[in-house]
Amino acid sequence: MFWNSDMGRVSLLLLGLCLSSPLLAADGQAAKSQRDEPIFIESDSLSIDDVKGISTYQGNVSFRQGSSSLRSDKLVIYSRNRQEVEKIVATGKPAHFDQKSEEPGKDAWGEALRIDYIAAKSLVILDGDARFRQGENQFTGNRIEYESDKKVVRAGKLVAPEGQGRVRIVIQPHTATPVPAPESGGEKAVQP
Repeated sequence: MFWNSDMGRVSLLLLGLCLSSPLLAADGQAAKSQRDEPIFIESDSLSIDDVKGISTYQGNVSFRQGSSSLRSDKLVIYSRNRQEVEKIVATGKPAHFDQKSEEPGKDAWGEALRIDYIAAKSLVILDGDARFRQGENQFTGNRIEYESDKKVVRAGKLVAPEGQGRVRIVIQPHTATPVPAPESGGEKAVQP
């Protein structure tokens, strides 16, 4: 652990923590190439419980591994034996992730009030004012689930608690001019 007194923030380099499952990989190729990348996390405060395998980062959290990045107000990492991530939970107003793909036009980003990553299932759950974009295709809804290894997206009543919710999708044809990404704070930027 390294304390940067100039910024009053904690900088932590975690080597090998996510070797088995990189955060939010948008495709299998990116996941494989990131497994050997170190993880960089910065936050205003840090609490690590080695016995329970829980690391909690609070205040302007920034997570980066390879071409993946995550920003949130709070980040909790649940790990097994400090070597294998089981689950990551990011919360914010909103929490936001970016994933650069090795394939042109396949970058992904998402934001929601809560983002969960379940490593064993390669599952990203965006919950609360959720937005997800892969390439030029956009999904907006209250809850969106994305299985990155299978490239499966589920949203709306299918995954929403108590069957509530709707989803809005913009799928771009290969030759069309892309619709701009939705603005934070409302769905008004998504065009049918």
